[in-house]
Amino acid sequence: MNPLEDPIEENGKSRWYKMFLNKYLIVGVFFIVWMIFFDQNSYFIHKELDKEIQDLNRDKNYYQEKLEKETIQINRMKHDPTEIERIAREKHFLKKADEDVFIVEEEKVKKPVNHEQSK
Repeated sequence: MNPLEDPIEENGKSRWYKMFLNKYLIVGVFFIVWMIFFDQNSYFIHKELDKEIQDLNRDKNYYQEKLEKETIQINRMKHDPTEIERIAREKHFLKKADEDVFIVEEEKVKKPVNHEQSK
């Protein structure tokens, strides 16, 4: 044994060296990296699928609300003939036989450009 070498420091280095070369640690790290990045059930694929599920749930809620509104409107149309007439006039521009319908569209007025003021 050489008195210049510290046996505790040698033992400490070899302990860390042995720990990092442990076959179970290497296999465990490889497994975790494989599952996170390369597997077909990886973290990133699950993240994309979760986002898609959220989008589909949002669409489902939107269509359920729309269905409820239209069901209410259909029920009103079944029981009230004036509702049918209102929808026919507003959405389909239908008219009675003795009526004239004028459709007025508002046009956006463009301001004229005055070149004399910009000089």
